[in-house]
Amino acid sequence: MLLRRRPLLFGAAAALGAGCATKPAPPAAGPPPLWPAPPEQPRFVFEATLRNALSVRDDSPDARLRRLLAGEEDSRASFGKPLAVAAGRGRVYVTDTEGRRVFVFDLPRRRTFSFGLRLEGELKKPAGIALDGAGFVHVIDATARRVVVFDGLGLFQRAIDGSKDWVRPTAIAVSRAGDRVYVVDTGGVGSDSHRVFRYDGEGRALGPIGRRGEAPGDFNLPTDAAVAPDGSLWVLDAGNFRVQAFEPDGRVRHHFGSAGTAVGQFARPRGLAVDRDGLVYVSDASFCNLQVFQPDGAVLLAIGSRAQDRDAPGRYLLPAKLATDETGRVYVVDQALHKVEVLRRLSDEEGLRLQREAS
Repeated sequence: MLLRRRPLLFGAAAALGAGCATKPAPPAAGPPPLWPAPPEQPRFVFEATLRNALSVRDDSPDARLRRLLAGEEDSRASFGKPLAVAAGRGRVYVTDTEGRRVFVFDLPRRRTFSFGLRLEGELKKPAGIALDGAGFVHVIDATARRVVVFDGLGLFQRAIDGSKDWVRPTAIAVSRAGDRVYVVDTGGVGSDSHRVFRYDGEGRALGPIGRRGEAPGDFNLPTDAAVAPDGSLWVLDAGNFRVQAFEPDGRVRHHFGSAGTAVGQFARPRGLAVDRDGLVYVSDASFCNLQVFQPDGAVLLAIGSRAQDRDAPGRYLLPAKLATDETGRVYVVDQALHKVEVLRRLSDEEGLRLQREAS
């Protein structure tokens, strides 16, 4: 069930107004932050921060004893500069533009690993990343201008060559069935290639969507995309300060958003995700938060604020790409703070309980 509108709009205004333009008080130690904060009914809660192998290490007494007896040292493997994230089946995949690889948090097994460093699957500059319903990992290599497809463990499967068509590929979206692959070509200030390229599951071209412009269906510096549960394509049209929705065949459905600092507007939008219920999430590097919308564009709330004196849950400096998974969790990349935050969407029962406890 979608979130109710009226109780959340006040919380959205308060959270947006407390974004990058103002300095929030340092967070006190205690329970994890909630959004919106009581006395309103909370809808989201901070759950975890992922930075390196220590973030998922098993610290149970038995595990510590096993490491001691085996003489194992704690791994501190991590990403260099995170950009995009995808999550599913207990794994969180992060593109590392500095390390030229995909860094993976395998949460059920409490381990990390990397891929994209060898042979035909070697990545030069991994950018956008997306999963299909079968768990295959689709990665945009911005320098090589190709899509590289891996299985969930990082074994190379196939590639789509876009070197003759794409100018500046930055993001990718894939349908759950894997039969539609969408590549976002951001182009650039001096380029007219501001489009989304469509492919079938075998990598055959189906024709581009859009052109440079401001009319519905046109783009100006598109930066991200996601496929909704109903198969529709959602594109973050950053230079036009809006989100556009398309049918799978490329016909424009509708759009929302405008430039500004009010609730529901965008100043420097960077990432886009759509969850299992169709809610739309947009990160903004100027507000240092993410805003949550209904599919019709009605804003529900804002999550996060600017990190000033120190890093803390829900505090951001350069939020980038977003992702959601099948459990409803939301993943937020912060490039400046070198972290991926995990936010959990609360059930109505949980939210009402937390609201009562705070009253």
